[in-house]
Amino acid sequence: MGIPIHPPKIEDPLFQGYYDGLEAGELRITADAGTGEWIWYPPEVIPGKPDAVLEWRPVSPEGSAYTFTTVIRSLLPGDHKAEVPFTVVLFEPDDAPGVRVPGLLVGAEGVEPRCGMRLRFQPVQAGDHKIAGFAPVGAMKE
Repeated sequence: MGIPIHPPKIEDPLFQGYYDGLEAGELRITADAGTGEWIWYPPEVIPGKPDAVLEWRPVSPEGSAYTFTTVIRSLLPGDHKAEVPFTVVLFEPDDAPGVRVPGLLVGAEGVEPRCGMRLRFQPVQAGDHKIAGFAPVGAMKE
């Protein structure tokens, strides 16, 4: 499987806590500081709660695949043949039901992706920054 290196990093201060977490080896999600309710993606203002404050909190590295898709051919300009194929998953952390974080399926050679498969967070270097990667629990190499 390939790893896309086209810069997917969102250059917005609103997402800095997410990327700081990836660099620290943690998956961080925003939560309402007052209620603890998970809010993902982080909006500039929480609908119905304009005074609420968001904070970045680490979530469990264990969870499951909500859904997935495999990209066979890059539609980006230039030569990206070494980056494909890759599989994108929506990961739902065990302790944050309903939150679905996009990332790459990694370390899954010979494993057929499926909805509900158990995954563990594993950040991946993609060019000059890290992106979220998720490896099948039974296929992980320590």
